[in-house]
Amino acid sequence: MRILIADDEKELLELLRYSLQNEGWLVDAVSELNEVKSHLDAFTYGVIILDRTFHGKDSVKELIHYAKQQNPSQPILILSALGSVDDKVQGLEFGADDYLEKPFDVKELRARIIALSRRFSPKILHLQGFDFDLVRQSIQKEGTEIVLSKNEHTLLFYLLNHNSVASRDEIMDALYDNPQNVTPNAIDELVGRLRRKLHPSIIKTIKTRGYLIEI
Repeated sequence: MRILIADDEKELLELLRYSLQNEGWLVDAVSELNEVKSHLDAFTYGVIILDRTFHGKDSVKELIHYAKQQNPSQPILILSALGSVDDKVQGLEFGADDYLEKPFDVKELRARIIALSRRFSPKILHLQGFDFDLVRQSIQKEGTEIVLSKNEHTLLFYLLNHNSVASRDEIMDALYDNPQNVTPNAIDELVGRLRRKLHPSIIKTIKTRGYLIEI
């Protein structure tokens, strides 16, 4: 998933860029108003994170309007020190889809990003020649249904819905009733089988951290 972060606090911007890239996301971090528009012209984003003010000017209404004109399915989260109820209501009335007050916990920001991406994600994903129906949890290629084992199927749709790097421990907890009896090698073997059945690059290995399906 590609994320745009726009904030004129450069130290915070770099911290957020580093933290979110560690989740396996592609992050564009910009601090000038004209840069935001240039990026919106060039890319479609899974989530857009906007500061309320840029260099003392409240520009968020203009930016939300611009982003939604480019692609109305791009979810927008306002990240701002302006945290009164009226500020939040106004931000949502401008067209934002969520509002998080500064200071904040990066864990909460991550959770909100994932929630937004799920809300706005397409119901059918097209990856590597396959069609993944996230509602029916079915897989097709050129109109033919692809059948997987129970654990392969559960792992695949867990990763498709996870939207960030999933550790082996997280995967074991999601797949097994007694994960303490499962070795990490079992997850690696399961991933290997999925790659052979679907496509070698469908699941990415993020070194020392786990696995990711990049949407």
